[in-house]
Amino acid sequence: MMWMLRQRALREARGTAWKFPFPLLAGISPAWVCPGSGVRVFKMKSYPVKKMFMLNTLPLKKLLITAFIAAGAVPCLHAQNPGGYFNQAENLFKTKNYYEASQVFEKYLATEKNSRPRSTPFAIEKKVKGKTNIDPHQEAVYQLAESYRMINDFKKAEKYYKESVGFSEKAYPAARYWYAVTLRANGNYPEALIQITAFLEKYTLMDDLLIGADREMEDLRFIQLQSERVNDQFTLKEMKGKDPASGYALAQRGNDSVVFTAIREEKSKTGEKWYMNTLFESLDSENPLMGSKQMDIPTGTGVHDGMATFSHDGKTMFFTRWTKENNQTISVIYMSHFGDDGWSQPVKAPAPLNEDGSNSAQPYLTSDGRYLLFSSDRPGGSGGYDLWVSSLDSSLEPVLVRNLGNVINSGGDEEAPYFHDKTRTLVFSSNGRVGMGGFDIFYAKGNFNLSSWEKPENAGAPMNSSKDDLYYVGTDEDDVWNTGWVSSDRSSECCLALFAVKENNSQYVNGTVVDCKTRQPLSNVVLTVTDLRHPGRVLGTYNADTAGRYAVELHNSAHFKITAARLEYETASMDYNLKTHPGKDSLVNETICLKQIEYPEKEIKKLLKSLEQSSHVGNFAYKEAVLNYYTLDKLDSLAGILKKYPRMVILVEGYTDGIGGVKYNLALARRRVDACIRYLRIKGVPANQLKGKAMGKCCPIAPEKINGKDNPAGREMNRRVEYKVIKH
Repeated sequence: MMWMLRQRALREARGTAWKFPFPLLAGISPAWVCPGSGVRVFKMKSYPVKKMFMLNTLPLKKLLITAFIAAGAVPCLHAQNPGGYFNQAENLFKTKNYYEASQVFEKYLATEKNSRPRSTPFAIEKKVKGKTNIDPHQEAVYQLAESYRMINDFKKAEKYYKESVGFSEKAYPAARYWYAVTLRANGNYPEALIQITAFLEKYTLMDDLLIGADREMEDLRFIQLQSERVNDQFTLKEMKGKDPASGYALAQRGNDSVVFTAIREEKSKTGEKWYMNTLFESLDSENPLMGSKQMDIPTGTGVHDGMATFSHDGKTMFFTRWTKENNQTISVIYMSHFGDDGWSQPVKAPAPLNEDGSNSAQPYLTSDGRYLLFSSDRPGGSGGYDLWVSSLDSSLEPVLVRNLGNVINSGGDEEAPYFHDKTRTLVFSSNGRVGMGGFDIFYAKGNFNLSSWEKPENAGAPMNSSKDDLYYVGTDEDDVWNTGWVSSDRSSECCLALFAVKENNSQYVNGTVVDCKTRQPLSNVVLTVTDLRHPGRVLGTYNADTAGRYAVELHNSAHFKITAARLEYETASMDYNLKTHPGKDSLVNETICLKQIEYPEKEIKKLLKSLEQSSHVGNFAYKEAVLNYYTLDKLDSLAGILKKYPRMVILVEGYTDGIGGVKYNLALARRRVDACIRYLRIKGVPANQLKGKAMGKCCPIAPEKINGKDNPAGREMNRRVEYKVIKH
């Protein structure tokens, strides 16, 4: 069913009406998809071929439709003669109901094959430009190829374009061109090059089809160059999750969360279903699709929200909101603010950010809050959708909007802008430049103040594919490409998916750990590597060998701390701030010296006396071994002392009250001891400083009965854990 909804969304994205012609679909309500979400289908009579041939980009995740078709999704296909099927399919095609047209064309071809020889077509004569007395079989095959192409099913389109190439070139002059396009879209680049070359050798008209073929040839040459080089600069990993099944257009919100756009299903009280784009938030920056939650943003019926961007503090959001009005899809940039009561009622961003009669979408707010980039089809641009920038005042209100100019914008569409502040790099997607097909990721360095930009460069493979690649956003403050996210339909027939991007770089730190005084190598040293920008995040743990040598290997980590620790030595740390280089290693050789701990005898005696006076760790509930807050506080203090004095060893003793047998109480006492030791280990105390012993009910410190009556307070005092220093 979502396949049908997706196809209708394609039509709506460019203003082509969609109708459900079949009675069984009456219970399905419309779902509209925004042009800003990457939908790309063009009216064949309204757009030149150089735009027509671009791949479609879809936000939806395609659902299987086998059961849908089997249930009678095309009920009009009751028994008919071939001519009836043909006419019905042609009418569906003319009204741009491409999915339904493909199903009826398939039915016609199957019926025609089984009913009569192909050389005896049913009686039909039509006067079509370039075609006289058309062969309905050939017409059906070509229109079927066109239908599949228009719904992004390039695999099936390729099959029927291949057959169409054998038909009259006068009747079907574009067949070989589209065959080459589908071959390229499906990754068969050598054959695509053969076919587009053959097309150019025979095609003589100076029209948009020739322009498109020239562009296709340039794309294939670019792809060939990409294949000849070692494409190991990036590694892309597709994110998998539960519901929502498909996410795209990720944005960072502050330092703690990420937000992306996805599809959710809605149902009415009568069981009607429709699908809406909405925003989801996740605290999992490693795989945002896991554990995400729909954002609580006030909205209305039939309203789609997506493609968000946030202020530095994460409390102001710009996003795209789109609806269907007067049979047209309208996309507008909205604003919302986060406060004590959550997100405020979104309001339409004021002019000149939005302009009546035009679409504005895909906002990106620069990290300094001074500029808002967005895509718009308003007048004054170079092509379909151009990139524009708005200056903002201190309240994030738009002041002035200007086009980024024809250095950045092409005759096609530029979308999904992102700006990396430190490297002054603009990253965006375009289908109007030489690339690998569809939308490619491009980048250019420049300056907003001077309105000056370098010529955009294609990010190449594997960042780009023969499908659509959009919504790149970097997550490293220093390097635009080191780590980030991109949305692509490279692994799908229809839909954008979220990919994690990592630049292939490594950081090596090799060295030796020595005694600061003797300069002799130290063994048994543990080196812990943590992220300087995310305190507490451990990147790795390493051990020095018997000669004190260590080797730390990291990836995509330019800012980190190495902390070396050894028993009876003070810890030592070193901070590193390196520059990452794709495919290269950052080699550093460092000697770390550790200072042996020396404790004055007077200090030790004072400490031991203090510990003897506070040897009680905590008490426990009846039959329980759970640590309470008081016990945790005491263990925290004890952990600090043990880590400061690594020669000290303590014995943790566990006790119970007098209720129960000896064996049971020894086991309970052991659990209490183990709970304390386990917590001390978590706090970083080495195992060789900790010993444990279960004492059971042997040694009460308070009477459990007074005058023959039970004394609960006394029994509670006896359910305890104590410690004693056995070595120092």
